[in-house]
Amino acid sequence: MFDAAVVGAGIAGSSLAYFLSERGMKTAVIEKSGVASGASGAAGAFLSPMMGKGFLVEFTNTALKFSLDLYDRIAPDLLVRNGAERFPKSDETYLSLLDDLAFIDLPHKKNESSVFFYDAGVIQAERVCRRLLKGCALFERLEASRPLYKNGVWHVGGYRAKILAIAIGAYKTIAPDWFTLMRGVWGERLLLRSDREIPHNLMGDVAISATFPDRTFALGATHKRAKSEWAVDESAKDELLGKAKALKSDITNAEVLDVKGSMRPASSDYMPIAGALPDAAKTLERYPHIVHGEKAEEHIYYPNLYLFTGHGSRGFVTAPYTANLLAEEIAGKKAATALSPDRFLERTFRRKPYDWIKRNIDVEAGFG
Repeated sequence: MFDAAVVGAGIAGSSLAYFLSERGMKTAVIEKSGVASGASGAAGAFLSPMMGKGFLVEFTNTALKFSLDLYDRIAPDLLVRNGAERFPKSDETYLSLLDDLAFIDLPHKKNESSVFFYDAGVIQAERVCRRLLKGCALFERLEASRPLYKNGVWHVGGYRAKILAIAIGAYKTIAPDWFTLMRGVWGERLLLRSDREIPHNLMGDVAISATFPDRTFALGATHKRAKSEWAVDESAKDELLGKAKALKSDITNAEVLDVKGSMRPASSDYMPIAGALPDAAKTLERYPHIVHGEKAEEHIYYPNLYLFTGHGSRGFVTAPYTANLLAEEIAGKKAATALSPDRFLERTFRRKPYDWIKRNIDVEAGFG
C-alpha cells in the first residue's frame, strides 16, 4: 500500500508527487497514457514573468522564482536560463509595459521597444516531468478507474493508498469537481530546428524559446477558449509562424519537427486549484439554504481526497510552487486557502439553478 497516489503525470501531478516523496511519503503516480502526454507535452514550457498587477501577477512571479530554482537544482541539463525579452502584444503598447514594471519585483532592463527580464528560461517538458518522478512508483498506460474509498483507504487503478490526489487537467476527470466550473483553453506548440541561435525567450502574442543545445526551440501560444479540441493543421502552424514575425527573430528557414495542440485547464479566476475536495452533496444536505446565498458554517470533505489543477498556460511556472504548498497541506501543515476548491462551492450554489446543481449531484452519487 502507498501513502499517496497521484492520478496524472503532467507537470502538476509530477510536481506534487515529487514534493510528497520529498516529505518521505511512498507515492504512486497513475497515468492513463504517458508522462506529459496531454497539455504538458504540448506546452512550450516557457518560464517567463507575467505582466500586469494584482494578486495573480504577484503569485505567478513568485512561483516563477521558485520553479526556476527547483529546475536549476534537479535538472540543470534540461534548463536554458538565459532570460526573456517581452514585446508589447497586439492589444498593448510599450508604455503600458513600462507602467506594469512598477508592480513587478524582478530584475529587468528597458530596451527601445521591449523589456528584458534577466531571470527567465525554458525547460524540456517531458524530460523534466520524468526527472521529478524518479523517486516515485510510476504506472503508465494504466486507466484510473472510479476511485473507491473503503476501510480508510482509497482504491484506484488496482492500487491502494491512504491519500488520493487528482491532477488530470482539462480532460474528463474522475473527481466530483463539477462545481469548480473548470474550462479549457486551447494552445499549440511547434518544435523547430535552426542553425540560427535564439539567445533568450521572446514573448509577445506568441512565444519563442531560447535555443536548446540540440539546436531545437519552441514556438507556442495559448489563445483560444474552447469546449473541445481544435484541429492541429497547416493553418495553425502558419498562424503561429505569422505572429512570430512581430518578435524580430528570423525563423523563416527553421525546420518544423513537430506540431502539437492540447487543452489547458483553467479556472474562472485564473488561479490554480489545490486543496482538499469538498463533498458538495453532503454539504448541501447539511446546509440546504446555501443555494439562497447563506453561508455554510463549514464544508464537508471527502476523506483524504485532494484536487490539483487549473494551471492554464503557465503550468511549468505555477505547478511546482503550488505543489509544494499542497504537499505541506497534505502533510498536516497550514492549508493554502486562497487556492482551495472551496472558493467555488458556495459561489456555484448561489449562481446556478437548483435543477442544474441537483443533476450534477445525482451524477456523482455514490462517489467514494
